Amino acid sequence: MSKGVIIMEHLNKEVALKLGLTKPEAADRPIKVIQFGEGGFLRAFVDWTFQKLNEKGLFNGNVAVVQPLAKGRVDDLRAQDNLYTVVLKGILDGKTVQSETLVDSIGKTVKVYDEWDRYLALADDPATQIIISNTTEAGIAIDDADTVQMTPPNGYPAKLAHLLKRRFDKGLPGFLIVPCELIADNGKALHDALIEVSHRFGFGDDFIKWIDSDNTFVSTLVDRIVPGFPAAEADQLWKDINYQDDLLDKAEPFYSWVIAGDKAAQAKVDELIPAKKLGINLITTDDVQPYRERKVYLLNCQHTSLAQIARLEGISTVGDAMNDETMRSFVLGEMNEEVIPVLTLPADELKTFASQVIERFANPFNEHRLDSIGLNSVSKYSVRILPIVKRNVEQRGSLPKRLVLALAALLYTYGGFADGKVNIDDSPEVQELCLKLAKNDSYVHDALASAELWGEDLTAIAGLEDLVKQDFEAIGKDGIASLVQGLA
Repeated sequence: MSKGVIIMEHLNKEVALKLGLTKPEAADRPIKVIQFGEGGFLRAFVDWTFQKLNEKGLFNGNVAVVQPLAKGRVDDLRAQDNLYTVVLKGILDGKTVQSETLVDSIGKTVKVYDEWDRYLALADDPATQIIISNTTEAGIAIDDADTVQMTPPNGYPAKLAHLLKRRFDKGLPGFLIVPCELIADNGKALHDALIEVSHRFGFGDDFIKWIDSDNTFVSTLVDRIVPGFPAAEADQLWKDINYQDDLLDKAEPFYSWVIAGDKAAQAKVDELIPAKKLGINLITTDDVQPYRERKVYLLNCQHTSLAQIARLEGISTVGDAMNDETMRSFVLGEMNEEVIPVLTLPADELKTFASQVIERFANPFNEHRLDSIGLNSVSKYSVRILPIVKRNVEQRGSLPKRLVLALAALLYTYGGFADGKVNIDDSPEVQELCLKLAKNDSYVHDALASAELWGEDLTAIAGLEDLVKQDFEAIGKDGIASLVQGLA
């Protein structure tokens, strides 16, 4: 947080009223949404959406924010009367965009570990119709240690099962349930976890039938880069808005929310979250998978590739990589020649999205550090890049040389050969295994063959081991710059 001298007032309801940024009646809107998670992404994406709907009179509802973990930001929200500011800053469709929005649509906050009864009471309000969550990719999972007597249980599905059981016992209708966790088919995953934990807890067949009959589960894909609190420019932003906001949340202007379900589910989404009426890019569809592929393989894939390759050249941010003509050309080639040809959406649509991604990567107002993107690179390579490598082999009979170079760079770094130039932030087990394997001359073969790292033996992919060895040796001999230049 900035340590500059601050002379303006801290944000709270009194200050917001005085500045004309909110109205007294904002706090009296009915609670229509229960939201699990209070991090920067949800606040700059989901809560920002409901704020915009409220401003136009299209929602007239507030959000009850549930802190699902023992530690979180609810105390910080309460210190500001649940108010905070979202700053959008970046390039969109070639134009510079900047806006500041005071969000006054959080009507209640609950700490589930400290306020279990208050948490369960959220189920009692007939006005509440929507449940939204972002409990990280690991959140939609059953904790085998959970029991029905625990208040709260550890896992998110178990916490949610208790809330839904309370709703069922009150004889109230179910919810539109909208998970935002970045896993495939997140709606189905949450539904299945709820059914299983309800069986384990002995909640009864009638309740389990009610889960299916009275609740609507949808799958989603969310897309907005949210760096979060802008520490380096907080003082100036506070001066611009004329108050100190310790929960200032900075995001890019790009926004995409894809929500998938059958026709009835899509109609319910359009009814309860009418964002399309504002021109907000909320898409309802029967299948989220093509959109998920587009984002994972044209945005996340490029992020992960850049984190491996650009850092070996001493580049530290995505923006700096885009300002490097060779690196930018390399990324464009990766997208157009190695990724787009093996995806299922129409090529024109994919190329348009790819152009948007490049514009977002080049956003001069967001400092997106490659070290941050490099977190857990082994698992990210497996999820974000490896499927594209396989598709190139299966569909085109060739290896994608740029994406393979990223794998060689990853092994080079994780093996301890980068002389500390690249920060490694992964699980201790992964780091220790790579360093252990790197002590042998057969390191590349052994690492690629390790199911412990990749979940499978990558040496089974035709030609992959030879190309990775070739790139690995070239990096060690001359550095990675000439390899990038040759593929740019």
